[in-house]
Order: sequence, then structure tokens, then C-alpha cells
Amino acid sequence: MELSPEARELFAEEMAAKFLATVDPEGRPNVALIVTLQPPPDGRKDRLIFGEFLMWRSKEYLANNPRVGMACVDTKLKMVTLTGDFRGFERTGPYKEAIDSSPLMRYNAYSGVRSAGVIDVREQDPVRRASFLSIPLDLVRLMAARRDGLPGGVEMPRLVREKFTMLTSIKALAVVGEDGYPRAIPVLPVVEKGSGLLLFRAAAYNRELAEVRTPCPAAMALVTMDAKSYKVKGELLSAGRGRYALRVEEVYNAMPPRVGERIVPPE
Repeated sequence: MELSPEARELFAEEMAAKFLATVDPEGRPNVALIVTLQPPPDGRKDRLIFGEFLMWRSKEYLANNPRVGMACVDTKLKMVTLTGDFRGFERTGPYKEAIDSSPLMRYNAYSGVRSAGVIDVREQDPVRRASFLSIPLDLVRLMAARRDGLPGGVEMPRLVREKFTMLTSIKALAVVGEDGYPRAIPVLPVVEKGSGLLLFRAAAYNRELAEVRTPCPAAMALVTMDAKSYKVKGELLSAGRGRYALRVEEVYNAMPPRVGERIVPPE
């Protein structure tokens, strides 16, 4: 399907947070920050491209399962979520040249992209915007919520815990839908309730969260304003009253030069 003009504009923004959800061989979701997701230079409205850049696990999963989910959130908290089908990598041609010439890649301190990935858009949810005023209010409600016997997870390093509970960090939760496609669902305020239990809620901007059947495997990635990124994997649980909890089982670094390294438990 063709993306709406608003959605294309969002993915064209260089400073927007862009996430790609994939499915591992066991059928569990994975999610990664992919900053190069963008409309293609040929003007096709039914396609997005991205650079093969520091994405070892995602690349491995794409080779076995082409179904993907995507989410984009800009600095004004305007956002959109999509599903799509990965069509392969192109090592030469206009897509690769467009990624190479983008400011994010032209001046990065690491190696350039090896190829350009191609995704055909399957489904787009409406473009939405979260209210800046609602975010701190949601945070207060989450902090006041009771844990109600939910099981805890692994202890996260202090720095990782601080980034996930930072009010200004952008998070994306990945789950696998009943149709087998992963979904990348934006999440904003998050609090930790006890050890390794991240609590958040469904709101108007991410109403798809209320349709997820729990318990289920889940993953969550984040990015901060200073480009710090981490990822956790575990089990998504219902906490009642529109609240959800991610019981953390694994913690990963998502920043170069050690992208994809599992921090907890140590590899």
C-alpha cells in the first residue's frame, strides 16, 4: 500500500526515532533502532529503504523471515506505525547511493553501509501525536500504580535502567501479531516497579497496545536525545487498567562499537 504524505514526511526526518521490528527463528520479536529508514529516492510511495549498518541480529532474522514492523516518532511526538515485507538488500544502485549520501551516513565515525535494504509497505496505522502535557501526567499515574504481585525480572544495570525511565527517551515495544507480523509500538513514559519490571500504559497515541494478547514474548528498544540506545527482551504482562509490564529477561547494548552485545546475562 502507499504511505500517506504525513507518514512519508515523518520517515524523511533525519532526527526522528525510527525502529524496525523483526522475528527471530523461535518466533519471538526483536526490535532495533534503524536511523536510516527513509523513503526511496525514486519517489515510490509504497516502499521504505534503510542502510545495512550495525544491525547483525536484525539482518540474520530478516534472512529467515521477511515480515517486519516499523515505528517512527519525531521530536514533536508525531508518530506512525507500519507493517511491511522485506524484499532484500541491494549492494549497488540508487537506493545504496541515497543511503550513502545521507548526512547520517556521510559523517558517521564508523564504516559506511554495505547495502540498502528494501521494504514494501503492507499496512499503515493513522499518524498520531502524543501531548507533551500528558506525558508527565502518565508518569505520575504509573509511579503511583501498585505492582499487584507481578513477577520481577533480571536486575538491569543502573545506566540502562535510567535510560528506560528517562522521561525524554523514546521507546518502541515489539510484539508478534496473530498474523505473524511483528508490531513496533511507540511507548513514552516508563517506570520500573521492583527489579526488572518495566511498567507503562496504553494511551491514545499507542492504542494498538490494548489489542495485544498477554502474556507474550516482547522486546523494547530506546533512544535518547544524546543518541544512547539499549534493548531489553522478556515477557509482556497485563497489569490491569490499561497498564502493561515488561518482565525483563535479557539486556543488550545497542550502541556502536558493541551493537548487539548482551549485557545481562553476560554472553
